[in-house]
Amino acid sequence: MSRTLSIAALAASLSLLLAACGGKAPATDGDPGSAGKPEASTASADAQQQLTAKLNAYIGCFNALDSKTHSSIQTYTRWIKDVDAGPSGRETNVYGPFEIGDYDMKQCDAPVTEAIAAKPALADLDAAAGHYQQALKALVPISKEAHDYYERQDFEDDKFAKGKQLHAPLMTAFKDFVVASETFNTELERQNDAAQREQLKALEQAEGRTREYYRLAMMLEAKAIMEMMGEDDFDVARARERLDAFNRISDEAHAKVADQEPGKLDWNSFERGAENFRREGKERLQRVSANTPYTDFERRMLDSPSMAPSGSAGRLLHIYNALVFQSNRQ
Repeated sequence: MSRTLSIAALAASLSLLLAACGGKAPATDGDPGSAGKPEASTASADAQQQLTAKLNAYIGCFNALDSKTHSSIQTYTRWIKDVDAGPSGRETNVYGPFEIGDYDMKQCDAPVTEAIAAKPALADLDAAAGHYQQALKALVPISKEAHDYYERQDFEDDKFAKGKQLHAPLMTAFKDFVVASETFNTELERQNDAAQREQLKALEQAEGRTREYYRLAMMLEAKAIMEMMGEDDFDVARARERLDAFNRISDEAHAKVADQEPGKLDWNSFERGAENFRREGKERLQRVSANTPYTDFERRMLDSPSMAPSGSAGRLLHIYNALVFQSNRQ
């Protein structure tokens, strides 16, 4: 079971690295400025819109439920001493899994089904999305039953009899979800990264280096930093190069678009998030390059998103997620 929990923690972190697709779709026949464009250009714009719609549906589902569900796994298993055996009935601090509600599943039900059938066909991603959706659907009833049981403290009445009965099917559903989540995350990140890099090229060719161009460029650089610096054995020299690249594009963006209206206040908030990420990336680089050990207190805080010590992967991830939030507000 320890392997499953390890994967769950990793997948939860990766899910948080996934930013929603942003940016304006290229103009189509009904858009101002589309007059006189060749048919090939219009077809390309249509294809880009279709891809963006499909990815946005998948990302909406993933962002709505993945982190929450992994947190549910950790909350439920944290108080059980032997997860393979299940609750002993002697525990004092007891927590049930989170309920996956109808509102949550609305973002992973019809939208994902429609996206799987929509063009363009992306065989690996579509299959992963389907498995993810089915894993969630299988988890919903058993998770709700366990949630209600522990929320109502029924274990006090039956001496954990039903809790012991629910444990095995609940853990099976959790394990299936973790595997589906990891595969879906990998495929979704791969397709999303490729789509965003193509979008960045198209934006620069069509409009030059606009605010939207800089936002997307900065987020791609930030994501590359997160992927590289997520473990303590990263290449320090390469990480410094990536941080320098993020700093350069951030500085250029500030000089070119920071004072533009409308949206100046929102952009300033995004820039503050970028500055925080820049500083924390530097702290992370310094800590790892100097091999600075964590204090006992810092070690206890490593798994806390908001309290993780400066220079840790968890702290950088927390700052990155705040930047993603500001990016998605633009």
